[in-house]
Amino acid sequence: MELIIDFDNIKDSSKKEWLIRTLKLMGIGFHTREVPQTLEEYNEDLERGNAEIEKGNFTTMDDLLKEMEKW
Repeated sequence: MELIIDFDNIKDSSKKEWLIRTLKLMGIGFHTREVPQTLEEYNEDLERGNAEIEKGNFTTMDDLLKEMEKW
């Protein structure tokens, strides 16, 4: 089975990062061909991520493991 994901069409960088981390966590191999981020884009991503954490919008590893048991 081959999973094809067009990462360039995922405009929300936090969703893209979540997907990559989830694939790695689940041990699913994948290849990407992304364009490198600029320093400005990187800093914007960090600021958005920090804002989400401050709002409480995050999942702990324990919560993720509990969720995975339901799959």
